[in-house]
Amino acid sequence: MANGKSEWIDSLMGRMSLEHKVGQMVVFGMNGTVVTPDMIELITKYHVGGVRVSQKARLTTLATLHSYARPGDEHTDMTMKSVFPPAGLSKDYSFSNHPPVLTIGEYTEFLNTLRRASMERELGIPVHFAIDQEGNGTDDLLGGARLFPHPMGIAGTGDPDLAHRIGQCVGKQIHAAGINIVQMVIDVNTNPGNPEVGPRSFGDKVENVCTYAERFFRGLKEAGMTVTGKHFAGRGESTSDAHWSLPTVELDKQTLLDNHVAPFVRMMEQDLLPAIMVSHSIYPALGDSEKPASLSRAVLTDFLRGELGYDGVVITDNMMMGGIILKYEMVDAIVMALQAGCDLILCRDESPIRQHILKRITEAVTTGDLPEKEVDEKVRRILDMRWDMGLAEAEGCIRDPQAADAAVADPVVLDTAREAAEKSVLLLRDRDGLLPLSPDKKILLVEQTFVTQVAGNNAYSRPGLLWEEMCRISPNTGTVEVSDLPGDDETARIRRRLSEEEFDAIVTTNYFHYKVGGSISTLVKEFIATGKPVIVLANNPFKFCIEDDFGTVIICYQPAGREHMKVVAETIFGRHKPTAVLPVTL
Repeated sequence: MANGKSEWIDSLMGRMSLEHKVGQMVVFGMNGTVVTPDMIELITKYHVGGVRVSQKARLTTLATLHSYARPGDEHTDMTMKSVFPPAGLSKDYSFSNHPPVLTIGEYTEFLNTLRRASMERELGIPVHFAIDQEGNGTDDLLGGARLFPHPMGIAGTGDPDLAHRIGQCVGKQIHAAGINIVQMVIDVNTNPGNPEVGPRSFGDKVENVCTYAERFFRGLKEAGMTVTGKHFAGRGESTSDAHWSLPTVELDKQTLLDNHVAPFVRMMEQDLLPAIMVSHSIYPALGDSEKPASLSRAVLTDFLRGELGYDGVVITDNMMMGGIILKYEMVDAIVMALQAGCDLILCRDESPIRQHILKRITEAVTTGDLPEKEVDEKVRRILDMRWDMGLAEAEGCIRDPQAADAAVADPVVLDTAREAAEKSVLLLRDRDGLLPLSPDKKILLVEQTFVTQVAGNNAYSRPGLLWEEMCRISPNTGTVEVSDLPGDDETARIRRRLSEEEFDAIVTTNYFHYKVGGSISTLVKEFIATGKPVIVLANNPFKFCIEDDFGTVIICYQPAGREHMKVVAETIFGRHKPTAVLPVTL
């Protein structure tokens, strides 16, 4: 097998032009569920090697959306240098959200179409597909796929064997659809004020993170997935979000090694880390106080490759994030990332900047700014990974849509999803003994829509899940559904209901998603001020959702999963007694 791999790689390298090599080093984003000519062109004309896919939106671009700016922020002179208006075959949509909802089988055929296009290229190397499937709003495969808790919820079960089985089930569903890489967080969330990592982490203790990550990653690997660990060299201590800014992690080297780099080393030792995603964060202790790890040769070549001995594939985080474009022109930063030691460039911007990226990399090689010898080493590592994915053989690269539909309906997957929900829903506190509520009580539920409920919008996952599940137990539950960050009209609807009707208790969600940038804690305080019993359901145990005067709080790490909302409803009415623990110190 080893000889076969070497022969395959040598054969391809001998036939590759510079343009082929450049294409292999790039992963571009493809949002939505419709095959568009721009992506076909990138695959067939520009030899792009990887596609980062998502069912959650139709389009991501800096050109028409502030995709990586907080609501209300404006572009700066520097960020405008990375903005390319639609042109040629690129998407030019007025409505960016809510692509056509496809089943897993239908989405598999969509991916098959892209892969067939890649297999008809001169070299015939199939593209690889990459995805996030972390749970709790960071899920890109929907269409009825069973959704599992964020890593913090998995660790909160206290059951490493369940973590292993969840990894197998997540991997089984993704792999059946034809997706090859899943990107998972192994940051240690040592700072409870961290707005970006939070429940995406398995916890704040390095040993706990290592234990659960190892079992989870092993399950993913057994299901055929290539796992990327992120965000090297650890984002858990940060006080800001690299989506909107360029954080500096001010830790000494030993602390960084002991508490943040350790999970990466553990996964390397267990042969569970074929790829590492590097962060857009500065680590002065690693020899560079100016550039983020993704652009730093001191961090990537000297420390990761040299000191730690890592020989797998190194991929950037998304290069359209604020941590890059606020300080650098994106195309220049991409060349810097390759010079620093990255192998694969991830850019999810679906604008003509993609062609500029490819041109700029090619120019850097031609001028000697990026030595072709180093390019060859990068491409060899990438091809080595693609061989291990099974992409060297055409047979098996095209997935069976019926088998993909069957994977999400597998009884083991369904049973594991139910078990994960039952064991991960957490009763954080009930100071005033409000639980359980009697089904005879008249209840007002204020329920936010959640990003993956809206994107999924099917029988399994859709807005209003909690109301549906509460109504199965109590016919006395009224509801006001609002958006994730409700405006004045929506809050007026809530106030009208509270003023015109008499309720015995209020149940309210208070969801936080790091890309939305807020929760509805102010409204929750308003509900508490009415003097009525208030039960808060949050998806995050930290200050972004939970304040000291919230007396009764339930945490659910997956609001888009029906089985999770069922357990929450049963907890509210006393039919389920939560056993989950909190794997962090608040």
